[in-house]
Amino acid sequence: MHILDKFHLFNKIILLGVIALSYAQAYAQPEAISSVTIQLGEAIPEGCIPLGKVKGSSKETEVNEDHTPYVDRLLKARNNLRNEAHKLGGNTVHIIHTNNSGKYEIPGADKEIIFIGNVYRCD
Repeated sequence: MHILDKFHLFNKIILLGVIALSYAQAYAQPEAISSVTIQLGEAIPEGCIPLGKVKGSSKETEVNEDHTPYVDRLLKARNNLRNEAHKLGGNTVHIIHTNNSGKYEIPGADKEIIFIGNVYRCD
């Protein structure tokens, strides 16, 4: 491989690294909510203290989300769920209900994504 080709390859690798870091920072979770685990399924967490029920919605604090991409709405609902669990002092949410009407692009249909779960403090 010629030295100039190695230089171009090195530049491409650096550029990909910068893009990956930028993407990671754009979707980074605040430190306060990064330690909340979300669980799905029938089994509830064992050995945990129940703290209450929470709801995470993709429409919270969003005035008009008609043009927000599906993945962004999904992340927003999940992050709101984690924030609410954190407010109760929990570190685990067991999802008991979801409503995902926002998956399909149907004109006039509501695009809200909702997660409802029980919050627990697990050691």
